[in-house]
Amino acid sequence: MRSSALAAACAAILLAFGARAHAEEPASDESEKGEATTPETAKRNLARAEPDAPAYPPPYARWAVIGVGLGTTAVAYGAAMGMSYGFPDAPGAHDLRTPIIGPWMAIAHNGCAADDPDCSRVWVVMRTIGTAIGGLAQAGGILVAIEGILMPTQYAAEAPLRRSPKTPAEPAPSPEPTKPSDKNLFWMPTPMALGTGGVGLGVVGRF
Repeated sequence: MRSSALAAACAAILLAFGARAHAEEPASDESEKGEATTPETAKRNLARAEPDAPAYPPPYARWAVIGVGLGTTAVAYGAAMGMSYGFPDAPGAHDLRTPIIGPWMAIAHNGCAADDPDCSRVWVVMRTIGTAIGGLAQAGGILVAIEGILMPTQYAAEAPLRRSPKTPAEPAPSPEPTKPSDKNLFWMPTPMALGTGGVGLGVVGRF
């Protein structure tokens, strides 16, 4: 009797532990699913889907740089031309009409005119500084334009299309059970034994 009670107690304990372990398994699965759908995980997945930033500017930036360089050279050369025609008697004024190298030639010929006894050295220095700035602007604009021609460019990578999550398809309706047709009904007589040595007649079939 004691052995039977002990066996029953052991069986009850094993059943209790088994039921507890079976109940804890869905909770762990649900916790893992909850961790997989956290906002941090969604942000990381979104960052992976986005393309990397290009290492070089887009192709249209080349034309913008070339335009800035040529525009700077044109403005500086126009200012030098204006000074050349505005002060035609100044030493080196005619040299300013030559692009790029003209300002440096004018600086080499700069000074006071022979028929100008009231020439001021301050005016000569200021004119030299202005001419040097104009020469640097013309040469710098050409260098910027060359830099625009040689600069590498790169098209931006296209972002992958984000597909909307598919909605679960509705289950197909279950087919209705077929009802037996009345045309399949049949019956037929068949002999049957009754008691000891007796014979009778019965009816079998589908009704």
